Amino acid sequence: MSLENFIREHRDEFDQDAPTDAVWQRLAAQLPGSPTVDRTAETVKPTLGRPFLAVQKSNSIAGRWWAVAASVALLLGVLWWVNARYDLAEQPEVVAVSPTYAKEVAQYASMIDDKRAELQQLTQSNPALYQQFANDLDRLEASYSSLKKDLPETPNQEILIQAMIQNLQLQIDLLNEQLRVIQRMKQQNTTHETV
Repeated sequence: MSLENFIREHRDEFDQDAPTDAVWQRLAAQLPGSPTVDRTAETVKPTLGRPFLAVQKSNSIAGRWWAVAASVALLLGVLWWVNARYDLAEQPEVVAVSPTYAKEVAQYASMIDDKRAELQQLTQSNPALYQQFANDLDRLEASYSSLKKDLPETPNQEILIQAMIQNLQLQIDLLNEQLRVIQRMKQQNTTHETV
């Protein structure tokens, strides 16, 4: 005999044990500062799906407020996650025009930020070199900002978004080339130091 069959056959025996009024009064008396409450009116018979649980009705307004607060917190969490995942706050103009391109733009922007941080870290010992590299990037970023500013007024926005993506790709290519130059310089320095 399996446990499931045993429970089905003896379901009525499980349902018959309900706490008496005396049990509820003793529990209420043990709580500090709470008046004695007759809980029998609030007890609901367990449903067929839950034979082991004695369900208590809760008409508490505070309970409802907690449920609303939990729902709002969950909604905010989901919105934060979506924003962090797709960088919607950083590219609202692109999102309004084309959500599919917005994801691509957000990925490129994230890659540029990462590579720029890596470049800055590698050129800490030579700030003049970083400034020279940054000037080249700033020109491309100014061009990107100009394209982004023109986006709402442009009749063919898809072509402009593709130009923005191409600009971002150029920035990534430039950053990759700058990182290769720095790595070559470091290799040459280590080669000269060992000789």
